[in-house]
This record gives sequence, C-alpha cells and structure tokens, in this order.
Amino acid sequence: MVGARIFVAIVFLILGASFLASTGILIYEFKDLDWLTLVVAHAHLFFFFPVLGLLALIAFYLPSVVLTDLCWRHLPYGKARFILGIPVLAGIAYGAAWSLDKEPRAIYEVSPSALLADRGDPANGRVGIVDALGTLRETAQHRFGLSSFGRTCVTDPLLEVPDEMLKARYCFPAKKNLTGQACCSVQNAFAKAVLQLQQNPATRSLSGDLDGLIFLPIKAFFILVVVAIAVLLAIWRDRMDQHYGDKVPALERGIIVGGFAMLFWLAMDYGYQQTANVLFGRQVAGPQLRLSLILVPWAIFLLFYFLRRLGKQGEIVGQITGVVFAGVAVLRYEQLNDWVVRLFGIGAELWVLAALIGVAFVGLVALYWLGRAGIYPRSAAA
Repeated sequence: MVGARIFVAIVFLILGASFLASTGILIYEFKDLDWLTLVVAHAHLFFFFPVLGLLALIAFYLPSVVLTDLCWRHLPYGKARFILGIPVLAGIAYGAAWSLDKEPRAIYEVSPSALLADRGDPANGRVGIVDALGTLRETAQHRFGLSSFGRTCVTDPLLEVPDEMLKARYCFPAKKNLTGQACCSVQNAFAKAVLQLQQNPATRSLSGDLDGLIFLPIKAFFILVVVAIAVLLAIWRDRMDQHYGDKVPALERGIIVGGFAMLFWLAMDYGYQQTANVLFGRQVAGPQLRLSLILVPWAIFLLFYFLRRLGKQGEIVGQITGVVFAGVAVLRYEQLNDWVVRLFGIGAELWVLAALIGVAFVGLVALYWLGRAGIYPRSAAA
C-alpha cells in the first residue's frame, strides 16, 4: 500500500494547500476592509474548507488509500476503472463549478478598492455594497432569522400579488422599510451593481479570479471525491473486509468523522443562500435546491453502512436518528435556515467560529487518540 499512500498523500496535500490558500488570499486582499464579514458571509467557501474541510480531508485519507489499493490490486479491471474515474470526477467537478458561475455574483468577487468607492445609487434607492453587507452582518448577530427579509421576487402574473409583498418591511440594500415589490427593485439594482463591478477586469478581485479559475473546481472535486469514496467502499464492503480487515475499524471511523464534518458545508451553503436572498432577492418560489443537498442522502447512506462498530443497537439508533433529522430538515426548512444563518453564516459570532475550530480538533481526537486509548478499535495503520 506504499504507492497508494504516496499517491493519496500528494493529492490530499494539494487539496489542503488550496483550501488554506483560497482563504489566505481573501484575507490578505481584503485586509483593509472588513474581511471577517466577507469570510462569514461566504463561510461555505472560506471558513468551512480551511477548518472542517481539512478535518474531512484527514478523515478520508485512510479510506482513500484503501480504495486506491483495492482498485489497483484486487478488483477486476480496477486499474482501468481508477485511471478513467479520476478524469471523470475532475470533469464533473469543473462542470459543477461552471454551473455555479452565474448571477447573482458574490461580493468577494469585487475588488476592495471598488467596494470602498461604491457609495450606492440614490436614483434606484440603493445604498453602498459594503454599507448593506455591514448592516446585514450587524443585524444577523442580534436577530434570529433572516428568511422574512428574503421575499420571493418572482410572482405569477396570472395570480394576485401575495399579501406579504404589499407589506412594508426592512430592505437591507435600501436600509429602510419598503413593500416587497419596491424592495425587489432595489435588490435587483444591488445585484446589477455587483455584476457590473465583477465583469470589469479593473474592478474584479484577485480572490474572485482565482476562485473561479482554480479553487472552486478543486473544492468541487474534493466534495465529489469524498462522496464517491464512501459510496464505493460501501458497495465493495465485502472485498474491503476480505482484504483490509485489520484496517476496517479505523477506516469506518474516518468515514463517520469525515461525513459529520461535511454536513457543516451543507449548513453553511444554505446560510449563504439566505444571505443572497436578502441582498439580491429570492428568484425561486418554494424550497431552493442547491448542489450541497446531495450530502443529505449521502449522510443517511453512511449511517446505514458504516455504523457496525457501534453494535447492532447502536447501529439501529444511529440510522433512525439520521432519518429523523432528515425529516425535520425537510419539514422545518425555513426555521432551520434561520438557525444556520445565525450560527454558521453571516450572523456567526467569534465564539461560534472558535467552537467550530474546536469541533475540528475534537474530530482529530476521535480519529487518533480514541483509537490509541482503546475506546474505539484502532488498526495498526490508523
């Protein structure tokens, strides 16, 4: 397995370095602006990956090594599958990144100087971009829930205007109370202002350029890799037990810890969606489907296949718990999003960010020290 270890280590080191570089470049570029607000507003890109993404990367190291070795040495046509599979995943990752390259543009894609120079557009009732974002950050830190401010701007022309669109409510891009239709007009102007600055090479940020060209495809590739690894190891579980029985406890521990870490990306991704709804207007009626939702069935799948070490009762409890949480997430969609924005999105307090760093540290403890202490069986390769 030496070759598999070296190969996976090189790939994962590149991934981990890109996670740190992406956030590091953003912080350096916006150091004279409110960089922390930009980080938490886009936590799914700039906080998750250098903290919990690194935990998931470390957790999936041994499973990745095992899967690589399994394909290379024990599966029929395994080498061909492996050699063809990597470019396929890379192609899908670039396709996913390309699909996300659309309006509304993210604020971090605009250069700091252009953001500071933007004073708003009184003719359209729009305040400055930084002013609106800062007000949203301050409000989110002291108020639970922003879903009420992201009213749907797409209406059915064959139906009457919904009652909520006729009510005056605070509109963050205007910094005053407006009816739904009036706020949607200002939100549209706000989105166009960000778009124009992003499209101009002179006012586009370095972080935006590098993220779209390099970092976003790499992050998408990482997500696809961890999803594929867990699914394939579950499919080939018998072969895994046959050839790597001594490594199964540590491997399963890695998959469960990594899967837990990945759920924070789902939460932060939807936290950003609600922030975008408030600033740019909501363009879809009903539940908003994002690519990160793939982690919900994936996480339930992990619970059904990789809880064997907890015993039969523990396995059943874990599986039932996963299904219940998934049901609550569907039925209480808006309320869950409000919690997500407050804890993991633009409303996140410093103590919450510190706690999430602590969660990553606890995850590392679960991966290694628990095995050493005998609390969770540990293989020699763990």
